[in-house]
Amino acid sequence: MRNRPLQLALILIMACGVGVCAGLFGVGGGVILVPMLVLLFGFEQHTAQGTSLVALVPPTGLLAFVNYAQAGQVRWIVGLLIMPGVVLGSVYGSRLAQKLAPSRMRRLFACLLFVLGLWQVISVWFARRE
Repeated sequence: MRNRPLQLALILIMACGVGVCAGLFGVGGGVILVPMLVLLFGFEQHTAQGTSLVALVPPTGLLAFVNYAQAGQVRWIVGLLIMPGVVLGSVYGSRLAQKLAPSRMRRLFACLLFVLGLWQVISVWFARRE
């Protein structure tokens, strides 16, 4: 897209939708924002991932967390136990990502999203009615 102000405006509009999804479903950066930056705005996979992290983790994560905590929807001990694994895994994962070609990263990411989506569909389809 050659019109930079238009592109930035469209990215802002897209980001508003991603923010709604982040607050509503607890997802946004990896699941929605990264594919949109790659597919709609031509970002390289690595750049889309890095941009997503800087845009979502500090502001969205903190604000959404505060809302969920105020509503009593946080399991503190579980969350604190998850933290070290996420920190170590993200360091390793980001280093591994830098060693992979962008096209391979996109394929791996697409496979991950497909498997997670399929899992969601199957789990809802076969869920017991309560």
